[in-house]
Amino acid sequence: MAWVLNFDAEEELAVPRRYQPTAAMLAVLARQRARLVEESARGRSFLAPGDLIVDERTPPGAAAGLEGRAWCPTPRAVGLLERAGATPRGVLDVDVLRRVNARPFAAELRERLEGPAFEKRIASDLDEALSLVARPAALGWLVRRTFGAAGRGRRRLAAGRVEGPDRAWLAASLARGPVVVEPWADVVEELTVCGAVTASGNVQVLTPGFQLTTRQGAWTRTDAADPNHLGRADDSTVLAACNEVGRALAAAGYRGPFGIDAFRHRPAPGAAPHLNVLSEINARLTMDRIESVGSDNR
Repeated sequence: MAWVLNFDAEEELAVPRRYQPTAAMLAVLARQRARLVEESARGRSFLAPGDLIVDERTPPGAAAGLEGRAWCPTPRAVGLLERAGATPRGVLDVDVLRRVNARPFAAELRERLEGPAFEKRIASDLDEALSLVARPAALGWLVRRTFGAAGRGRRRLAAGRVEGPDRAWLAASLARGPVVVEPWADVVEELTVCGAVTASGNVQVLTPGFQLTTRQGAWTRTDAADPNHLGRADDSTVLAACNEVGRALAAAGYRGPFGIDAFRHRPAPGAAPHLNVLSEINARLTMDRIESVGSDNR
């Protein structure tokens, strides 16, 4: 198997026809690929011994005769596989990838899911965004760009008037598309579930895990969830949400692996944790799948 590990997929989906990774982004990608290769050596990865990693430096034809897969089958990733001579699998229309990976898609779906409510508002222009952020919020607001991952494309803003660099960031974000505004949460525990939409449109869901991230939101580790710790009610709610997400992805034309993020948070100091059953949708492979390696991961 030949792989393009395009961890910058969301950056490309934001500007698919003119995206070129910067030198800084290429350095980030190299570190992330090295991390995944290390996990593979420990038997904790969807990579298999003998798989070829394809990137900009791969000679033309080096993957001739191999099947090709990508972290996310963006046009650039598919082009790299084809240049290397691989036969890409799981190719999807870029408009489908853009729709299901856009944060407003997850925000709209969140409203229909079971569990305690968690506000997510979509703003399409600066006045609307400023109005949303001006509202009182004990911990401030989290603003997410249309596309982002690994802690990129998000910013915490204090409730009230937005000025200076924060206002400039907000305006630049809206130039790329709508933003999602939600309360900054006092997160107690992060959850994740992996799934897949099969070629026939059926949904497969794996067991939940606990996810560890940096303060900026970048992934660091996923641990298998102890059902006794997660709790039967939360386990059932998160799995139901993942199934609902899978059905929505299938209806939108998506086929392939996906993951959802959820979290427990305290709505007020000293309050019992509440479950936000859907924080994000990642319609692609995710690092969380290293805790659930199996044939469906490939």
